[in-house]
Amino acid sequence: MRIEVTLTGTEAIRDQFARLNRAAQFKAMAKTSQELYEYIEREADKHTKTGALFQSVFQMREGETFLIGNDLQRAPHAAFVHWGTRPRDIRPKRKKVLRWASGNYFVFAKVVKHPGYKGDPWLKRAAAMAPAIFERHVIATLKGK
Repeated sequence: MRIEVTLTGTEAIRDQFARLNRAAQFKAMAKTSQELYEYIEREADKHTKTGALFQSVFQMREGETFLIGNDLQRAPHAAFVHWGTRPRDIRPKRKKVLRWASGNYFVFAKVVKHPGYKGDPWLKRAAAMAPAIFERHVIATLKGK
């Protein structure tokens, strides 16, 4: 699952970024990417039972582009946790009844009414934060930090 972010920012930041040499531009983008990646990891880790969602978070480079997202092979449920689900009925697929443990007992039901889940769009929040983080790193790079 990926959400693409194109940093358009203010005209002033684009001008400042254009004044940087390629190495400094790369440094500002790499620091922005790293900060967003760490934020996304922290947010995904809030929804962990098995650790698969946290472990599914990836950061990689394709040429001059930095990609951050969730590997749906590792955590196919990431999209549901991120975007949420609608209320629905859950019915057995191969058996006559559903069964789950509740304390020391098993509970059986033919249908369960799932209330849905509103979701926690951490990738979307990270995308919204990206321009401000990028601006901060461009300014820091211009100051030689």
